[in-house]
Amino acid sequence: MPISPLHNKDVEAFADHSPVMMWSADSTGSREWFNRTWLTFRGRTPELERGYGWTEGIHDDDRAHALDVLREAHRRRVPYEVEYRLRRHDGTFRWVLSRGNPYDLDGDFAGYFGSCFDITDHRANEEKLGDALIEREALLREVHHRVKNNLQTLMALMRFMRRSASEEGREVLDVLNLRLVTMALVQKHLHAADTITEVSATGMLGAILPELTDMGLGIRLDLQDTDDDLILPGQATAYLGLAISEAILLFSQGGSTVCHISFEEEDGSKSIVMAGEGGALDDSQVLLGQRLVRQYARGAGAIVDIARNETGPRLRLTFPKP
Repeated sequence: MPISPLHNKDVEAFADHSPVMMWSADSTGSREWFNRTWLTFRGRTPELERGYGWTEGIHDDDRAHALDVLREAHRRRVPYEVEYRLRRHDGTFRWVLSRGNPYDLDGDFAGYFGSCFDITDHRANEEKLGDALIEREALLREVHHRVKNNLQTLMALMRFMRRSASEEGREVLDVLNLRLVTMALVQKHLHAADTITEVSATGMLGAILPELTDMGLGIRLDLQDTDDDLILPGQATAYLGLAISEAILLFSQGGSTVCHISFEEEDGSKSIVMAGEGGALDDSQVLLGQRLVRQYARGAGAIVDIARNETGPRLRLTFPKP
């Protein structure tokens, strides 16, 4: 039997029957005791495991790092945690999470008590999840790329149709073209993003607003600096971009000369506030636009509030607290 630092037979019996691999080390770091679960896992005798014999089971690629962590923790006499592969009794290497905590006897540092958990299955599941996320990301990028190409084809068709359209028809086509351009800008930003599973709303707006300004809408767009960013999945961000672009078109059609865009947070809910200077929203002229804003906002997961005040129209997109 291994030399046990546990002086209570009930405690020792508990340790031996625990499903967790347990061990103890003296003040020099040399291990002096292993519970039965450890010895069964390793398939070795206590005599072979004591001291530093147990380190023979660490995978060659992990041994240097694992022992460096242990030595540094012993030097500083602090708790530690490290992952490495440990050889099981059947020769298979299993990933384990090893944790150690220092303990004192009569006020003097006496060594470490520790445990090991087999985390091989957990790591395998994490790898599978990571692979699935990478595959999902690639598929989403391909979808956005194809959408962007289709939008470019539609815009070319719109320009061709405009040549033979009446003046009234050209006005309608220009508004429709603006909406297509906005969609293309949002898709362009998502395709260029590092990841489209988590996209920054401020980053998206910072990318598309300058190009919207260059389209001659007759309205200045002012994106105010903020620390209250909003992170959304790619699809929600696309809807958000369309909602804000449609709102900008509403403000422009209503006669606003400036649109201030800011981020606010209250009680865990985040909001994007759009405040126009001058003008008003005429329901008889922009009913379709308001319906589109509300529809796009729902796709982004936001609640819309459209109001009018003394300085001009005001629109708030609120994302409820998760």
